[in-house]
Amino acid sequence: MAMAKRSTSAPLRHRTPSLEVTSSIVEAALAIIGSDGPDSVTVRRLATEAGVAPMSIYNHFGDMHGVFDAVFEYGFTELAEALRTSTTSSHPVLAIQEMGGAYRRFALENPDTYAVMFLRVVPGFEASDESFLAAAHSFEQLSTAVQRAIDTQHFLPGDAAIVAQEIWAACHGAVALEILDMCAFADPTETYSALLVSLLRGLLLNPAESAVLA
Repeated sequence: MAMAKRSTSAPLRHRTPSLEVTSSIVEAALAIIGSDGPDSVTVRRLATEAGVAPMSIYNHFGDMHGVFDAVFEYGFTELAEALRTSTTSSHPVLAIQEMGGAYRRFALENPDTYAVMFLRVVPGFEASDESFLAAAHSFEQLSTAVQRAIDTQHFLPGDAAIVAQEIWAACHGAVALEILDMCAFADPTETYSALLVSLLRGLLLNPAESAVLA
């Protein structure tokens, strides 16, 4: 799964911030990252943007690592929900195609969040074990859908986790290029749609079923 690498040395957050404080701080951090970059996220500026006392940030998050950890966890919680609610089709393969579309929409609608989650924009940041569980949950949404496609004999037999990782890696690569404005040679929407179709067709147990993806 393409995400910020977990480190066993990353500290766990020992405080449980209220939802209101967490939301205001996360929103403030993302706004600052979007406008001026992660180096501009300081306790003083966060407090000003969020309308809280600087000590409140220390009390709730411990330090700046705790703030970025909350952003990371928030992002993956939102992504997992986006993937979960995206599947309207009862067809296992089409459901995965819908998840792929939801993944791209989430990234393009939340580029600053996505950058913290995947693009290593915060120097030295490693997600805590607690937040990494939220990241793993979003991957499980895809892995479960792949397992269903295998069990119903739409996909070739295989390890669902490995297949899900392959799909995620391809989708992440395309989305990252788009966010970084490196899609100069083709329309990114058409390219992404074609990528999903090619990926899923290659996984079909019965190649004749590829017409469902047309």
